[in-house]
Amino acid sequence: MKIWAFNKVSDPVARDLVYQSIKSGKSRFGWSRTNKNDLTSPANISKTNSKQQFLKNINIGDWIVHINTPEWGKCVAVQTTSPYQFDAGLQCSWGTDFRHCFDIDIDSLIEFNRRDKNILPSVNLNPRQRYHQIYSVEDFLKSIDNLKHNKVNLSTNESKQEYHLKDKVQHYLKEITAHIHEMNKGKDLEVFLAKVFRKIPGVVEVIENGLGGGTDHGADLIVKTRSPVGNLDFENIIIVQVKSFQGNHFDLHAVNQVKTGIEEYNGTAGMIITTAQRTEKLETKIEEISKDIDCPIDLLAGDDVAKFVIKHASDLVFRV
Repeated sequence: MKIWAFNKVSDPVARDLVYQSIKSGKSRFGWSRTNKNDLTSPANISKTNSKQQFLKNINIGDWIVHINTPEWGKCVAVQTTSPYQFDAGLQCSWGTDFRHCFDIDIDSLIEFNRRDKNILPSVNLNPRQRYHQIYSVEDFLKSIDNLKHNKVNLSTNESKQEYHLKDKVQHYLKEITAHIHEMNKGKDLEVFLAKVFRKIPGVVEVIENGLGGGTDHGADLIVKTRSPVGNLDFENIIIVQVKSFQGNHFDLHAVNQVKTGIEEYNGTAGMIITTAQRTEKLETKIEEISKDIDCPIDLLAGDDVAKFVIKHASDLVFRV
């Protein structure tokens, strides 16, 4: 069994059409306007269709999660009952589309908030390009069970009392991020986060690129990691853009900066870290640029910043 996540449809009317189709028994994916997009035909294996070929790897019994559907912050998950199909599609304002489809088990359908407390932290429901695979299958299935029965999200050997203690202190994450913002504004925040990255296993170098006085070409930090696979050793270059903001993050300049940094320094991934709260406007722009350059860009915003620091460098915020 595999778990697949489809990103939201940008057009709200088309998104609702897809949502209604799901409720009627078919999960759908776009980029499928003409018969030349039909992946059941060997003649259509082309560069144009290469990014849709993953659809043929979705099997009966796999789960599909439609992220930010029917609206931002919501998800709908369903289990497939057929392999890949290509049908007449949906009539959108730009013509026929969403002809890539799968039959689904209506009884499996479940809608939930993307950040519901019943979802285990290892289940990645952050939007990443047009689709991504969720590899924590057991945790995903446990999360589905939690959601169906409204269970609290308990870790191994965690009591209800411990869970509720964590729930009560959750709001302190927002305060910690606010203190990080106040104490480490501007370039000081870049220096602070560089210290955090250096404590993460697998990080081999952190370049504080934004401190030289000249242009940083969109990269405040350049984080290099190594990940061994068999006898091979792969290097990743993560371009990090840091923003010390308050309130909600609506400014989109950081996304274009990350794009510039990835192109300038041959980055394999990007990351935006902001002390402000994430917004749909910011997430949508990240999705657009990520798709445009075919490179994943992650977002750490608001409470995520506190979690990131506590997880990797608690000694920077606590005297322990």
